[in-house]
Amino acid sequence: MSSLSYAEYSLSEACSDFRSVIEDSEQDVRQNHTGHFKSGLLWKIENPAGKINYLFGTMHSQDIAISAIPAQVRKALLESKLLLMETIPDQSANQTFLKMMTFKGDQQLDYLLENAIFNELNIQIQDYGVSQEQVKFMKPWAVFSLIGRPIPIRAPTLEDNLLQLALQHQLGVKSLETMSEILTALDGLAMDDQLIILKDTVCNHKQIIRDTQNLMDIYLARDLEGLVAYNNQAHYDEDVFERFMQRILYDRNSRMLNRIEKEFSGGNVFVAVGASHLTEEKGLLNQLQIKGYRLIPVY
Repeated sequence: MSSLSYAEYSLSEACSDFRSVIEDSEQDVRQNHTGHFKSGLLWKIENPAGKINYLFGTMHSQDIAISAIPAQVRKALLESKLLLMETIPDQSANQTFLKMMTFKGDQQLDYLLENAIFNELNIQIQDYGVSQEQVKFMKPWAVFSLIGRPIPIRAPTLEDNLLQLALQHQLGVKSLETMSEILTALDGLAMDDQLIILKDTVCNHKQIIRDTQNLMDIYLARDLEGLVAYNNQAHYDEDVFERFMQRILYDRNSRMLNRIEKEFSGGNVFVAVGASHLTEEKGLLNQLQIKGYRLIPVY
């Protein structure tokens, strides 16, 4: 047996459990979604005092089909006085990511992963501008956050374009969260949980990237029900997934909601957050409705 075929066999063995979940997860989970908000990315939000604001669900993508600002969204933003973003994509945010993404002690990623998986990761991550020497010192959450998306290109995201439009028209700009708050949620995941998510991402990398097109189609169709179904596909360890969702979605929804309400009191605020924050019982749309806001779909 050649060394190459042995390496392939070792990777197959290391990934067998993770890949079997992908193969077995061809199921329609829409029937389990009972939310009231089945479609729509842009919502007019009227507070109890009659003040008008907007809530828009974004997708972090450099694909021009996603990053181009729809006319209805542009109009709503320019009718507002303040753009309230999930976080402001500036140099300070990038520096925070670079500071938090690496181990500070003696831990190394190559010590924590099976050789076959780490070797495969080394191949995958080269397309993301990270060297084999650098990846050894990266925390698992930083790696799966990076390679779980399509290879980056030199193009603005939807969030970048919204920010530039707001600045061009001299609107106020604030962030709902600091980059440190967002990354602390990821950093607080147990190391075992981080490693499971990373192994899943490495083992199913090609499928995850292919699925991105499906996710884009769901987003472009403004299909919130489809987004919930996409997020609720079978996972290797459902407990790990639920802990992950609690930290990076549900807990953050609560924090965002408190900050959004303070800004909504005066009206003329345009909020832009990832579309996943809009959906489900714990999502922003449902929570705002519970609090007495009137929600009107715009786009």
